Amino acid sequence: MLDNVKISIQQMAVLVIFLTIGDSVLVLPSVIAATSKQDAWISGIIGIAAGMLIAYIILSQYRLNPRASQIELNLKVLGKWIGWPVSLLFLLYYLLMTTAIIREVGNFMTTQMMPETPIWSIHALLLLILVSSVRSGLEPIARTGEIFLPMFILFFAALIILNLPEVKLIHLKPYLGEGIIPPIQGSIYLAAFSFSELIALAMVLPSVRPGKHLSRDFLLAALFGGFSILAVIFGTILVLGQYITAHQYYPAYALAKKINIGQFLERVEAMFAVIWIISTYFKCTIYFYALNAGTTQLFKLRDNRALTLPLGIVLFGTAYAISPSEIYYSDAIKKYWPFMDLTFSMVFPLALIAVYSLRKLAKG
Repeated sequence: MLDNVKISIQQMAVLVIFLTIGDSVLVLPSVIAATSKQDAWISGIIGIAAGMLIAYIILSQYRLNPRASQIELNLKVLGKWIGWPVSLLFLLYYLLMTTAIIREVGNFMTTQMMPETPIWSIHALLLLILVSSVRSGLEPIARTGEIFLPMFILFFAALIILNLPEVKLIHLKPYLGEGIIPPIQGSIYLAAFSFSELIALAMVLPSVRPGKHLSRDFLLAALFGGFSILAVIFGTILVLGQYITAHQYYPAYALAKKINIGQFLERVEAMFAVIWIISTYFKCTIYFYALNAGTTQLFKLRDNRALTLPLGIVLFGTAYAISPSEIYYSDAIKKYWPFMDLTFSMVFPLALIAVYSLRKLAKG
């Protein structure tokens, strides 16, 4: 652990909700609908089941040594010669994740809300907020999450409820029109983007006050986040139809534009933008925190705050280098990102659990 800062189990659950929903709520319906079409909701259900298994694996890794972060656990279980390069890979993963989210925020803001604003200014503003948040520490981040959660839930519920008059059940048919394989393939995206990326919390869990309900609340919060994503997938398919959902890069934002109650309440897409920005901010902050804390631990530095500004500058540069265009970014997210997510959330944790168990057996 970096310090003696402790957050409550309730605060941890709030962070789990925000990480599960994160940036996925904006783009995931399009990615899944492109594969599963009108059966995207079935992909969502399968994806939640698979995702809960991933969440359980992350918890099982944490139980090996509740006081050790991901980096510390890698070094203790795998030893210096294997644990150090594996930890370096985790730092690279945290870096890529933070960079990708920053770029995604820039793409969304400059294409949907502020097209005349240069993308670098969006990146710079977001990074200033991230650096300030991480320098403040984990406890202020968690407390801020508690403050924003009620507003987030209120706006999210309003988005779903206000679209009910636009629902067309015919958009769900034919059920399993192309068999079960496309929904299974589509479910990989939900399991990867929403649940696998909870692995960043392996850097946070040692700072949670111990309690008998920690595992239960972690899983329930992940389940709540998964069903929230499922509600958006349902909404986009029922209101927009599978074709528009699959061909809109931001179908959930388009869903918000459809709200029209008596020609009085309309054009409230800014409400959805607030939802997305809140959840994306917390996901990005936790990944930046993991990157900063992990680097401090791996290189045995004394002050974890000293790295925030240099890492922020690195992220500002890599946000451009990661993708030459939005199309390239979208293609890479669909083809390669799920495999990276699943590697760090399943392959490495299962390997750590296996090695730990074998070493325990060898000791008798």
